[in-house]
Amino acid sequence: MTRWSTRLLIALLLLLSAMPDTMAAPVLKEMFVDRYGATVRQAQVFMAINLLGAVAAVPLLVWARRRVGPIWLLVAGSLADAALLGVLAAPIGLWPSLAVRAAEGVTDVVVFASLFDLVRRNSGTHAARGLGAASTPLLLGLGFGAVAGGIAAHRVSDGATDAAAGGDVALAVFGVSAFAGLLVAIGSLVFRRALGGIAVVEPDSGPRAASGETHAELVPHGPLDDRPRPLAWSCAMAFFDRATGGLITTTLPLVLAGFLGYSQQQRGWLIGLPLLLMAVCTGPAGALCDRFGSLRVRLLAGVVYAVAFAMIPFAASNQAAMAVVMFAVGISAGALFSSSLAIAAETGGSTVALGSFRAAGDVGFFAGTMLSIILVGALGSDHEPTYADYTAVIVLFGVLHALATVAIAAMAARVGSAKRGSS
Repeated sequence: MTRWSTRLLIALLLLLSAMPDTMAAPVLKEMFVDRYGATVRQAQVFMAINLLGAVAAVPLLVWARRRVGPIWLLVAGSLADAALLGVLAAPIGLWPSLAVRAAEGVTDVVVFASLFDLVRRNSGTHAARGLGAASTPLLLGLGFGAVAGGIAAHRVSDGATDAAAGGDVALAVFGVSAFAGLLVAIGSLVFRRALGGIAVVEPDSGPRAASGETHAELVPHGPLDDRPRPLAWSCAMAFFDRATGGLITTTLPLVLAGFLGYSQQQRGWLIGLPLLLMAVCTGPAGALCDRFGSLRVRLLAGVVYAVAFAMIPFAASNQAAMAVVMFAVGISAGALFSSSLAIAAETGGSTVALGSFRAAGDVGFFAGTMLSIILVGALGSDHEPTYADYTAVIVLFGVLHALATVAIAAMAARVGSAKRGSS
């Protein structure tokens, strides 16, 4: 296989691996509230609890990286992920479903880190561009997954009772999800020689490094672009990005269904739209990071994203306005993802670093979802939560994301000033 066909294969594997992550999001009510009699909050927890497993994946990656190559790690992780998703299709009950979902978080991070390690090895000195381009199929998979979940649920649940429809929806959604994971494992195993033949180009090796030219010299210097940056920065970025993303994936569909009467397909499209836009924007955003600096792109996108996110509850009652706001959310989120992933790669970009980046984001998703549940419950302590309660929580998360962007900018300026003062 040529290098381009290998890259195309990795892109397909990324797309298939991502689809299961969001297929359940638009139909949480049918699969858990209707099927198992769960509360709305318990349904939200299902989407978030697998992210706890992400924490356990990091020490696993540390142990495995010197014992197992990324390809065999990818095969094993995909097979395990498919098996766990298949179990969720069975009527095992709410609490066993939550336990299986938590375990599935480990395999999800292993697959992500292995695939992006393969991408990194073939990106050369243009790490941001390569990782940004690879993010496109990943985010397309997330967007297609949300849309496919809504469509599958609509087709299998017509005319059935609530409990029966919930079972049919779960079988369709998790059955397709397990099949996608199985395809990733089979593709990785069949084409393992091609995947293993990718030229490894580390950031600090090769002709550019020998001549003294590094990636840090390919972008403008200044208080916002001095390197190296701590991995903790990109992990903090991933945490806050995914914390707000948790509200879009787990809370917003329930609000749209419960207060505004959006249909399953409408919910699927509104959740999938920003993800699809992210997919379109990550490649160009990665190129901008290589040209102007990852942190500059990150800070500008962070401002746009925080404002658009805070506008969601005010636009939600009008479908056209909601589409415009989600459009802005998707474009800015694409730049956020590419820039923070590039900053993670600038720390060395190993499987462990990329896995840590993913794990931090997953922890943020879980924390954001749980905090939103707690806050909404506190606001509605003497009554059922109202639309105004959800509005307050969403606006608060937008403000917190903006403050995180300001804090990162301040730290970058302080580090840059200290470096210039010591030189």
